[in-house]
Amino acid sequence: MPHPDKIRVLVLEDDDLDFKVLVRHLDSLRDPQYILLRAKDVEEARVVIADNEIDAALIDYRLPSGASGLDFVKELGGREAPFPLIMLTGMDSGDLDKQAILSGAYDYINKLSLSRELVDRSIRFSIKSHKHEHDLRKTSVKFEEQATINRNILSVVSHEMKSPISSLIGYCDFLIEECESLNARDAAKKMKSASIHLEDFLRNLSEFVRLDSGAAEISKDEFNAHSMVVETIEFFQPYAKHKGISIDTQLDGATDNTFIGDRLRIRQVLINLIKNAVNYSDQGTIIVTASLDEQSLSIRVKDEGVGIPEEKVTAILDDCLTRQKPGTGLEGGLGLGLSISRRLLRLMRGTFILESASGFGTTAGFDVPLELKGKAQAA
Repeated sequence: MPHPDKIRVLVLEDDDLDFKVLVRHLDSLRDPQYILLRAKDVEEARVVIADNEIDAALIDYRLPSGASGLDFVKELGGREAPFPLIMLTGMDSGDLDKQAILSGAYDYINKLSLSRELVDRSIRFSIKSHKHEHDLRKTSVKFEEQATINRNILSVVSHEMKSPISSLIGYCDFLIEECESLNARDAAKKMKSASIHLEDFLRNLSEFVRLDSGAAEISKDEFNAHSMVVETIEFFQPYAKHKGISIDTQLDGATDNTFIGDRLRIRQVLINLIKNAVNYSDQGTIIVTASLDEQSLSIRVKDEGVGIPEEKVTAILDDCLTRQKPGTGLEGGLGLGLSISRRLLRLMRGTFILESASGFGTTAGFDVPLELKGKAQAA
């Protein structure tokens, strides 16, 4: 029968005298009261655990037949055991102390300095710590379950919206070509620009889900770095021209080679950087430079936009921090692009660069290692 007002302690101790000392110490306490359930070996301990509700366990280091209490601590699950485990030993050893804690014991008691206060404090402390850790693990599991549900919802939403957005962009192209009214064509262009922005957001959202779930994998594609940069810039030219911004390039001839790397991910990072440069500029020129430094592709996007205050250059890399234009509402967005770019570059063993000052524009870029096709095949 359980005793709710008493603490039930398994004592795995083969020495009769040591057990009697423990009984004498704990029996002298009025509050709390202890019930000691003794086992002389591991087999008896297993039976005691199966037949009783245990609040804590005191386990001797040296057990009969050369067995080690550390092994039994590991067998029970260490810190994840159903109750806290405390090691007992007659040896004064710092190494043994460390081994006990690393094995999952909550405390380590030297029998040579045994006292009722020491044992009582160790048991009560271990019970409270064990309960706290158990509650934290339960909470962590709940959070992870909710995070999985959230990722699944985001993944479904992103997938379901991609096709309609692509169709909308196609209809916009049709309207731009067919409409005779300048106002109608201008409206269609703006609608296409907004649709592309939403498509890009969905792409980043899908990538965020993959990164957050650990499902993102780097692929090895053959691609021409020079062509990839030029194609990406051409994608933004109409939008930049509409805002009165020009996009110039300074591309190193060494980039006009076939490299091996994750072309889509590198392009996605570049898209995020150019999109930010265009979004946060109202005039001037955006300069995109690309060069090859040893086996790393180095790309920089420099704009003449509003810039970022120095104190926020580091903070802006946080997942949810917005880079907002002064005097505007929600144009800053969620800051998702920069966060994802940084995480993608980390996945590709690259580095992210951000230099800016308020009112003086921004230079954002990255260095990412690539293999030159001929050298990679030779290796």
